[in-house]
Amino acid sequence: MSEDDGLITAALRHAAALHEGTYRPDRARTPFVSHLSETAELVRHAGGTPAEVAAAWLHDAVEDGLTTVDELAGLFGEEVAGLVAAVSDAPEDVGRAIGERKALQAIRLAAAPDGAKRIKLAEQISILQALAVERPLSWSVERADAYVEGSRLVAAACAAASPQLAERYAAVAALAGAPAGAPA
Repeated sequence: MSEDDGLITAALRHAAALHEGTYRPDRARTPFVSHLSETAELVRHAGGTPAEVAAAWLHDAVEDGLTTVDELAGLFGEEVAGLVAAVSDAPEDVGRAIGERKALQAIRLAAAPDGAKRIKLAEQISILQALAVERPLSWSVERADAYVEGSRLVAAACAAASPQLAERYAAVAALAGAPAGAPA
């Protein structure tokens, strides 16, 4: 196994352990790690570096309060930890209304490195793919609509980092009900 494969495998295993027993908010109770896997695969297929793929596996761990950026830096290095930090909401933003939270993400991501933009765009694709099939059980129609609209702002801030992911986002957003004009 190469050093790059080892990094990705270690991140996958760590993310799976951190998120063990958590599920997507769907009727099937799909293990949450499926979202992490989708995100990491999208980043990999878009030409993401090994550090980006590893960070994609770990992208929700800090925001979900399961670990810290410092811990990730110790385990996976500064580059991976920095990418996770760049895609994570600040603790004070986590409780905000979804539209406001997405607007803040878009502002923050506009200045983020391209690797973070690829991860966040892949995450939006994963979430909208699931939303196109089934609205999360705990979400109102209004919250789902606000999420799709807010994701459009995030995608616009990230699109230049990966035309391939931006195109995929536009297709998925159309299925999930994003307004016309989503980035292509």
